[in-house]
Amino acid sequence: MMKRFLSIALSIVMAFGCTIGVRAEGEDNSKFDEFQTELFVEFMENDYLTMHYTVKDYGKYGIEKPELIAGKADWQSFEDEANRLQDCLDRLHKFDPDTLSERQKAEYDSIEQYLESMIGLNRLPAVSAYFEPGNGIHDNLLTNFTEFVFYEKGDIEDYLTVLESVPQFMEDAVDVTKRQAEAGYFMTDSALDETLDSIREFTAKKNDNELIIIFDEALAAMSDLTEEERAQYSQRNREIVLNSYIPSYEKTADVLANLRGSRNFEGGMSSYKDGGSEYYKWLVQLKTSSRDSIESQLDLCTGILNDLIDQYITLVMTNPNAENAYNSETVAYKTPDEILGYLSTHLNDYPDAADVTYQYSYLDPSVASDSVVAYYVVPPLDDYRHNVVRINGDNVSDENDLYETLAHEGFPGHLYQNTWYLAQNPNPLSSAISQIGYSEGWAMYSEMVAWDISGLSEGARELHKIYVALSYIEDAAVDLGVNGLGWTVDDLADWLNSLGLNPASAQDLYDFVINYPGMLLPYGVGMARFMTMRQIAEEELGSDFNLKEFHQAMLKNGSRPFEDVQKDLNDYLGKGEQLFEGEGPMVMPTPVPVEKPEISNPAALLNLDHYVEPYVFYFTGGSLILAIIMLILRGRQDRKDPLA
Repeated sequence: MMKRFLSIALSIVMAFGCTIGVRAEGEDNSKFDEFQTELFVEFMENDYLTMHYTVKDYGKYGIEKPELIAGKADWQSFEDEANRLQDCLDRLHKFDPDTLSERQKAEYDSIEQYLESMIGLNRLPAVSAYFEPGNGIHDNLLTNFTEFVFYEKGDIEDYLTVLESVPQFMEDAVDVTKRQAEAGYFMTDSALDETLDSIREFTAKKNDNELIIIFDEALAAMSDLTEEERAQYSQRNREIVLNSYIPSYEKTADVLANLRGSRNFEGGMSSYKDGGSEYYKWLVQLKTSSRDSIESQLDLCTGILNDLIDQYITLVMTNPNAENAYNSETVAYKTPDEILGYLSTHLNDYPDAADVTYQYSYLDPSVASDSVVAYYVVPPLDDYRHNVVRINGDNVSDENDLYETLAHEGFPGHLYQNTWYLAQNPNPLSSAISQIGYSEGWAMYSEMVAWDISGLSEGARELHKIYVALSYIEDAAVDLGVNGLGWTVDDLADWLNSLGLNPASAQDLYDFVINYPGMLLPYGVGMARFMTMRQIAEEELGSDFNLKEFHQAMLKNGSRPFEDVQKDLNDYLGKGEQLFEGEGPMVMPTPVPVEKPEISNPAALLNLDHYVEPYVFYFTGGSLILAIIMLILRGRQDRKDPLA
């Protein structure tokens, strides 16, 4: 889970044509599969770090090693990337979807939606940010390097070469940021403070820096190195970190600090004079895995929030002890080993899991943003059996928090969903293109339903589920209203009041989404989609509803746009196109009205203190970097005490 999207760009140079033969609808079109293979190779050859994390044996895919740099950042490259991506989209459009099989149609939709979003974002360079807290390049590069796996000796040389390129990348990104600031687009002061704190925490460590410690540990584990080689590599890495990498971060912090106050507009992204509304529209499409309008997605969230509040009221009226049980009961599993072991062996309501292994470890605070709770490193496509989860122990409050976190990152969340799909041997491009709304929506849904097998009493389980859903979906709705529709604080307060929530929280909510536009959209909106589809399936099928079969329908085609997930649900229900037509929102059925008792502070519903979002980091105007790390980040600290 993470803070906000880093802008998007892929360098795609397509040197092949797409001659389409006429085929019967429903049959595989071999030309389209060839197109996807070629496109996958182009994606991988565009950025070394992306390639290294996506495939272990790149030669097997016919990939040539990309340039060994951390990334590119300059103003002209935004337009260059948009044009290249448009070229890719034009080539995609040479295919007639009617010549494709159902599988290929879903793949076509995913590629098209993804490219549309990235083209739109790249056309607006003034709005794309490099150094936002929690997901700026200062944080992302650290994750890239601390999670880097050395498969062979040559990887060490590659790693060190890329590490050496970071100062130039940072300097170029700073130049872009200064130009943005001159135009008035820059972080708020509070967001800037968080970024500066993160940089300074990392640079405070010198000889004991994690980039030195982790690198030396990796060298020690490589059996094909001599002691002399280990010493030479270690010394070279130490010199780069101390004399180049850390100083580049320190210089960046100084420049950013001098840009304080450059922001010259008030309100959400839609208030930005040059392209803010357009940028946010494409951001919403990317983040929610849907082409639905901002208004439709807000309607979806609002409808579910009403339903959740009614569920809460019914629960506290019928089970007065539920709140006490929620506050006092904890799961029986105390350690990550126990929790992951339990969750991984209690997947009866899901398709059989892939045969995988996993390991976990705790992060050093100097390379873990204060926002990070945990993250899952998505494994290479050709080595998916080995999985890694990292935990920031400082940000996990108790056993229940750890249980919820590992359900999201592990089973039945990211680890389960990713490896289950990879075990089906999908097209590599389908696995590499992220549909973040789907992937985080699934993980959030998994986090919620994991409470059903937690062993807690019914009241405690239901409150955990209500709170996690209400918290994320509310913030996603606020984001859509403030950044997309231009709500003021008063508008937000009126909206909260209309739902029966505390309008006194409006200012805090408003400030949060202003600082981190789009951050929670994948989690809140994605979760709302899965909740809605399950409720519809339960109501349509009644006693014939089978949870395992429902999950199979949701998982079978991997992460994809929700329009295609909805088609899969229609097929599962035998409804064809009857349930979901066009681009309208999926609105939950109107709940049965219940008498609402007096609640002194409805904001008490909102007492979770962490949020979720993945690292799917594409840098506008530059390289695609690290599209495979999914994090849990803490949200507003006031969530610990919603009554304040």
